[in-house]
Amino acid sequence: MSILLGYINTNYLTLLTLATVVVMMFTNRKSHIRGTGKISLMIVTVLLISVAEYLEIWVDLYQKSYRILFFKAMIVYWLYPFLALQFLFLTENVRHRWLITSPLIVDMVLTAVDLTGTGIVYAYDTEHNYHGGPLTLLPMAVELFYVVILVIYSLRYLKKKNQSKGIIVMFMAGSVFVSQILGAMGMSNSYMPAVASLEILTYFFYLSAIQYTELREELSRSEILLERNKSNLLMAQIRPHFVNSNLAVIRSLCYEDTEKAVEMIDHFSTYLRENIRQIDDSRLIPFTSEMESVDNYLFLEKQRFGDRIAVETDLSVTDFEIPPLSVQTIVENAVRHGISMTGRKGTIRIITKKENDEILLSVRDDGCGFDPAAVEFDGSQHVGIRNVKDRIFRLLGGRVDVESKVGEGTVVTFHIPNKLLIN
Repeated sequence: MSILLGYINTNYLTLLTLATVVVMMFTNRKSHIRGTGKISLMIVTVLLISVAEYLEIWVDLYQKSYRILFFKAMIVYWLYPFLALQFLFLTENVRHRWLITSPLIVDMVLTAVDLTGTGIVYAYDTEHNYHGGPLTLLPMAVELFYVVILVIYSLRYLKKKNQSKGIIVMFMAGSVFVSQILGAMGMSNSYMPAVASLEILTYFFYLSAIQYTELREELSRSEILLERNKSNLLMAQIRPHFVNSNLAVIRSLCYEDTEKAVEMIDHFSTYLRENIRQIDDSRLIPFTSEMESVDNYLFLEKQRFGDRIAVETDLSVTDFEIPPLSVQTIVENAVRHGISMTGRKGTIRIITKKENDEILLSVRDDGCGFDPAAVEFDGSQHVGIRNVKDRIFRLLGGRVDVESKVGEGTVVTFHIPNKLLIN
């Protein structure tokens, strides 16, 4: 028990830092942060290093066999360069990994051979004194070799404007370099596992932040793409109403009045050109531009219905924006599903006004009306109103109310936030 307590006391900061990394990895396990596997291996490596470093204290304290120190030296001479190599593989997808790993393999072979007492890299006497061999700096040189590569990569990151990764990698390389220099000056190595654990924690924070940023960016791109696709789908549902009704009018005029048919084709082509441009451009448009489309649409429909359609406007507010084809869709519904079904003259009234903190835009007709509670929005009946409601909500944060009574007509009211006024 005293040995365990001594180990914990000596490596308290190392163990606490590694435990923090493990807890973070566990709590973020569903995020699948890249590099987690390598970080797990590095945690095990640092734990083994801390045990090996404490082994020397244990041997001296309890006067154990000096042969144990040979194994301790071999372990740390293997693991410190191995840890630096793992940092390198964690930060960069290195090519020719076997070539990069070859210095570590040489180091591992020579330090293992010294277990037989050859003294090529290290040796211990019965008094537990350390003796360096001709290649005593080999483990440090291998580790610094990987540190130099880390520095080169960090400079590349900085050159490519990837400053966050460049600074993090430079910090890791610098801390390893300083630790090795201090160790070469004869200072205690007990702090080195703590330094390594701090580097692991730092880089895991960096990986987590990078993944969080990438997820946010991907989510933002997905939301934009979803919004664009949904708007295009809604637009595609709206366009056939206009095209079919007006082509029918033109077809009829071709038999009755060719000059008027030509005139209507000119208006129709102008209207289509403008509306297709608006559909391709999913941004909001000025209300005045929308009203130009409405006026053009009503001109075309009057060629079919003549005096049966009357239009009244009271536009006290016009300096706001609205989704393209929104008002035109409601007016189209008023003509096709309201006035045209009565067989008598009808009036469409378009009114705008400010009320409290919102703009009210209403489209009224005195057509046949319908029972809103009985309507099933099944994709074929009153789909235009449903789509307009959806677009007003998503693009403006407003709402659309529909009031209708059979035989009396329909009132569609847009509630648009006053903040959308054009300055």
